Amino acid sequence: MMRKLIFIGTIAVALLNSCKTDALLNETREVPNSQWVYENTALFSADVVDTLQPYNYFIQVRHSGDYAYRNLILYFKTYYPNNTYIVDTVDCPLAEPNGKWIGTGIGDLLDNRIMFKINQRFPIAGSYNFELQHAMRPDTIHEIYDVGLLIESAKN
Repeated sequence: MMRKLIFIGTIAVALLNSCKTDALLNETREVPNSQWVYENTALFSADVVDTLQPYNYFIQVRHSGDYAYRNLILYFKTYYPNNTYIVDTVDCPLAEPNGKWIGTGIGDLLDNRIMFKINQRFPIAGSYNFELQHAMRPDTIHEIYDVGLLIESAKN
């Protein structure tokens, strides 16, 4: 009996450790009333120590099946510790050309993870701020529930 408990405990620890990610940042922000107004941005921050470590960046989007578009265009702003910033425009595909949703989920709720930067290194150590803002034509887009940012160590 004791051997079985030790075996089960070892398996449980191994499974828990396999779920860990080397994420510098993994956060989401709720979009109030699932109506994303252009002026409302999602803000994130992370402290960078290792400038040699490469990272992959992912946009995380949760939307409904009633979202009116096949994609979501975002401005991704990176604010550096030296008070400079850059702006990237990111096109997040959410549906195939035939209209079939790409994301996974249950019922009307779909989750998407879109990689948009690969093997990126931070040029200087310090505190970084990141901002997501929608760049769609309408001022307010509907049926977006959450947006997030995942920055994880690149697996070389």
